[in-house]
Amino acid sequence: MAYPIALVVGPLVKTVLGKVTSLATQKYQLLQGVQEDVKKLISHLTAIQSVIEDAEKKQLDDTQTRDWLGKLQEVVYDAEDVLETFATEEFLRQKKQQVQKFNIDYKLKGAYEIKDILKRLDIIVEEKNKFQLKISDVREINETRYTSSLVVESDVFGREEDKNTIVHRLLSDEYDREGEVSCLPIIGMGGLGKTTLAQVVYNDDRVKNHFEFRMWVCVTVNFDFMAILKGMIQYHTKMDNDINSLSIDLLQSRLLEFLAGKPFLLVLDDVWVSDYNEIEQLLKLLKKGGRGCKVLVTSRINRVSEVMGTLPTYVLDGLPEDQCWSLFEKIAFKRHEGTREIERRDLERIGREIVRKCNGLPLAVSAMGGLLRGNTDVSNWNRILKNDIWEAEEQSTNSGKPTVLPALKLSYDHLPAHLKLCFAYCCIFPKGYVFDKIELVKYWKAQSFIHSGEHDTIDDMGSVYFDDLLTRSFFQLLNIDNKKRFRMHDLIHDLAKSVSIHHCYQVRDNDVREISDRLRHISFLCSDVETPALEVIDKCKRLRTFLSPSVHRKSFGKALDELFRSLKYIRMLDLSSSTLMELPPSVKKLKLLHYLDLSNTEIKELPNSICSLYNLQTLKLLGCLWLFQLPNDFSELVNLQHLELDDIFWSKASTLPPRMGSLTSLQNLHAFHVSQKSGYRIDELKNMNCVNGKLLISKLENALNAADAKLKDKEKLRKLVFEWSSSNGGQQDEAADETVLEELQPHSDVKELQLFCYKGTRFPSWIRDGLLQNLASLSFNHCSKCKVLSLGQLGHLVKLDIKGMLELEEWPEARYPSLRSMKISNCPKLRNVPRIFPAMTALKIKKCESLQILPMTPFLNFLILVDNLVLEDWKETILTIVSVNDQGQTVSEQLMPSFLHLIELKLINCPRLQALPEHFAPQKLEISGCPMLSILPSPQFSRRLQHLSLDACQDGTLVRTIPETDTAYSLVISNISGITCLPKLPHLTGLNALYIRSCCDLVSLSEEEESSLHGLPSLKFLSIQDCPQLILSVLALVHARASSP
Repeated sequence: MAYPIALVVGPLVKTVLGKVTSLATQKYQLLQGVQEDVKKLISHLTAIQSVIEDAEKKQLDDTQTRDWLGKLQEVVYDAEDVLETFATEEFLRQKKQQVQKFNIDYKLKGAYEIKDILKRLDIIVEEKNKFQLKISDVREINETRYTSSLVVESDVFGREEDKNTIVHRLLSDEYDREGEVSCLPIIGMGGLGKTTLAQVVYNDDRVKNHFEFRMWVCVTVNFDFMAILKGMIQYHTKMDNDINSLSIDLLQSRLLEFLAGKPFLLVLDDVWVSDYNEIEQLLKLLKKGGRGCKVLVTSRINRVSEVMGTLPTYVLDGLPEDQCWSLFEKIAFKRHEGTREIERRDLERIGREIVRKCNGLPLAVSAMGGLLRGNTDVSNWNRILKNDIWEAEEQSTNSGKPTVLPALKLSYDHLPAHLKLCFAYCCIFPKGYVFDKIELVKYWKAQSFIHSGEHDTIDDMGSVYFDDLLTRSFFQLLNIDNKKRFRMHDLIHDLAKSVSIHHCYQVRDNDVREISDRLRHISFLCSDVETPALEVIDKCKRLRTFLSPSVHRKSFGKALDELFRSLKYIRMLDLSSSTLMELPPSVKKLKLLHYLDLSNTEIKELPNSICSLYNLQTLKLLGCLWLFQLPNDFSELVNLQHLELDDIFWSKASTLPPRMGSLTSLQNLHAFHVSQKSGYRIDELKNMNCVNGKLLISKLENALNAADAKLKDKEKLRKLVFEWSSSNGGQQDEAADETVLEELQPHSDVKELQLFCYKGTRFPSWIRDGLLQNLASLSFNHCSKCKVLSLGQLGHLVKLDIKGMLELEEWPEARYPSLRSMKISNCPKLRNVPRIFPAMTALKIKKCESLQILPMTPFLNFLILVDNLVLEDWKETILTIVSVNDQGQTVSEQLMPSFLHLIELKLINCPRLQALPEHFAPQKLEISGCPMLSILPSPQFSRRLQHLSLDACQDGTLVRTIPETDTAYSLVISNISGITCLPKLPHLTGLNALYIRSCCDLVSLSEEEESSLHGLPSLKFLSIQDCPQLILSVLALVHARASSP
C-alpha cells in the first residue's frame, strides 16, 4: 500500500490573492478593460481559500480531491507569474514614461492572460462544489507554534559508551603504521544517529588535544575525490571562493602544505561506495600525513568497511527503549511545564507507545518529539499513535526491519502548510549538501514562500520557519568547531523529494528524459551543464529555480543566452563557479528574477542592463576577483536587499555608483565614499535604515551636513568606521572634523567603532559622555591632534586600540571593568594611563617614549613592550580596593601584582630597563635590545618556561644566567656580538630545539673543554643561521669525525 503524499496549495493561494488585491487597490492603469475580470479573480481565490484547508486534509483519502488540488496548484502558479509580470511592467512604464504603443501592447497581452487564468479558475471553482468542502476560518500565516532555540546536538542519549569506545580506538596507536592511514568505519542503518555520534567524537576534548588538524567533509552519494579535496582545504583554510579554479595538482599541493608529516583526523560523513579508484586516490594522498593519522567514516553500507576499513568496524545498534524515551521526553515535553498531572500521565503513556513504534531509531524518535512538542491535547496524541501509516508502511516494506519512514511522513503531514512548502523546496539540494541558515532563508524569500508577521520582517519570519523545521528534525545541525551549518538526513531528503516530485528535479548524468513541462525548480548535479540545460529550457518554460550547486568549474555555453531569452518567470538563477566572463544584455528580460548568484566567475564588468531587474533581492558576487565597479544605474535596483561582495572589492573600488540612497532595502553596504557631488553626498545614507553589520564611511572631509546621514536611526549597524583622508589638516579642518563627528552619533546598539585620521582636538560629546554603553571595541588611528583621551564610563568595552595619536598627553582616570585587550602605539607624549584595568589579559605598548609607569593589571597574560625609552623598573604594588556593599559594610579587596599570571612577555628595545618583574613565571619570554638587563630571575621564573628568546644582548651576559628547568622546549640565541664561544648552557633536560642566529663572531659551541650542549639530553633540532665562522667550525668537526677510522 503506497502512502499518498499531500499537495500544498494554501500558501500559494494566499500569496496570489495578496498580489491581485494589491494590483486592484493601487488602481494601476494596467487594469483598464479588465477590472471586472480582476474582481472575479479575487472572488474566486477568496472562495477557494476558505475551503483549501479542508481540501488539503481530505486529499490523503480522496484521489479526486488531490487531482483537483493539483490542477489548482498549476493555475495558481501561472496566475502568480502573470500578475507579478504585469505589476513589474507597470512600475517600469510609470518610471520611464514609455511611449503609448508599448503601453497598449503589454496591456492587451495582460488582459488576454488574465482572462485565460480566469477561465481555468471558473472550471476549478465549479468542480469545488462537488467535494462538499467545509469552510474554514481564514487564519494568518503565522501558524508556527513557538520560536525555539537551536537543538543542541551534544544532548545525545545512550551513546556515551559508543563515544568512549570510538575515541579510544582513534587515540590508540595499536594499528598505526609508518606511511599508512588508519580508517575506522561506523556502520549502521539510516536514522541511527551515526552523524551525531561522529560529531560528539569530533568535538571531544581528548580528540581535539590529540590531533594537530581535524577536518570534516560530507561526502554525499558520489565519492568524488576532487570535491572531498576541496572540502578538506576549505575546512582548514576557510577559503570558500579562491580554490574552484585550481587544478587537482595544485589542490593536492595546497593540502600537503599543512598536512605533510602531521597527525590529523578526517571525518568522511555518509559515504556510499561508488568508485574504488577515487577512494584509492584519496587514501594515497592521506598517507603523506604523519604517523597516527586517522579517518573516521560513517556509512550505511557494509562494503565501505571492506574498501576503507583498517581498524575494526564499529557497528552501531539502535537505542535502548529507555534512552529513546529520554530523548523523546526532552523534546516533546520541553514546553509542557504547565500541564496538569493527570494529562501528563496520559501523554506519557501514549508517548511511550509511540516511542516503541520508532524501533530504537533516534531520527524517528526526534521527529515524533518535534511533532508533539507544545501539543497537550491527548486526543491529538492518540490520533498519531493510531494512524494507519504505521501498519501501512510495515506492510509495504515487508522486510521485518525497523523503518524510520512512518514517523517522518507523519511529521510531514502535520506540518503547517507554509512549512511544507519550504521543506519540499529543499529537495533541489543534493544529498548531504551542507547549507547555511541565512542563505536558505534567502532562497525561500526568492520564491515568496515567507510572509511577514504583524511585527516581524520577512527575514525574521524565515528564521522562525527554519528553527521550527530544525526543532522537528527536518534539518540536522552540524556543530563542528562551533561553526553552525546544516543539512538534511538522507532519509529526510528522500521524503522531500517524494513530496515535490512534480515540481522539483535534479539532473544527474545529463539525464532529462523524465522531465515534465510542469517543472518549476531544477538543479544540475552534473559536470556538463550546457547540453541538459538546453533540453530543460526547451521543455520547461515556467521554471522558477535554476540551481547549479556543483563545486566543479562548469560552462553554460549556448544555454546561457537561451536561458535569458526563454525563462521569463525565473526567480532564482545560480551561475556560480562557471567560466562566465560577461552577462549578455538580454539579462534584462528576467524581470521576475529575485536571486542572482555570479560568485566565483571570471566576470569583469556587469552590464548596465542588469539594473532593469526591478525585483532583484539578492546579488552574489563573491570570488569575482576582477570585478571592481558596479554599473552606473545600480540605484535602479530598488528592491535589492543583499549585495554580497568580498572585502577586496570594497577596498579597491574607489567609488560606488551615484544615488545609492535609493536602495532603502539594502542590508549590507560595507563602504560609502563621501563626495560633494550630487548622488554621492552623505545624505544618501539618510533612508538606508536596513543596513546592518559593518559600514565604513570615508572621505568625511567632504561631509557638509553629516547629521543628514541619520546614523542614530540605523539600529542594526554593529560596526562603524569613520575615516578622513590623511592629507586633511589645518585649523579650519579641526573645527570642521569636530562638527562632523559630533553629528555622526550612531545608534546606542553599535558594538564596534573605529576612527581614522580625525583631526579634531577633542572627541564628540557622545564619546566623552560614554553614551555608547554597548560598545565592545574602540579604535583610534592617527587622530593626531587630540591631547586628552576622554571616554566616559564604558562598562562593556572589551578591546581598545590607540595608534598614532601624536599629541595625546593625558588619559583621565575612568573605570573599564570589562576591558581585556589594549594596544597603544606611537603616542610619544602620553604620560599616564588609568591606574588599574581589573580584567585586562593582553597589553601591547609600542613607541610611547614618555610613559614611565605601567597600569595595574592583576590578570595579565600577555605583555609586549616595544621601543620604550624611559621605563626603568616595574612598579609592582599590591593594590587594595575599599568599597561599601549593599548592607553598608566596608569591603576590601586585595589585587595581586600585575605579572603573577603572565604567560608571554616580549621586551623589545627598552634600553633603560634594568630588571625583570619579581613575581612572574611566564611560558614564553622574548628579550631584544635591552642592554641594561643582566640577569634572569630564578627559581620561580623557570617553573613554567617553555620558550626563551634572547636577542641583541651584550656579550652573552643574559645567556649565562639562564636557569635550569625541565619545562623549556625551545631556545633562541641571536645577534650577540663580541663572543667567540657559546656560553655553557645549564641543564635544560626538556629542550628539543636550539636556534643560533646572526652571531657573527661565534666560532665554537664550546666555552670550556666540555661542550655547551652537554646539558641538553633531549635536543633533536639544532639550527645555525648567519654564523659563518661557527658553520665552518661545525662542518670541519663533522668532516673530521667522518674521516676517522
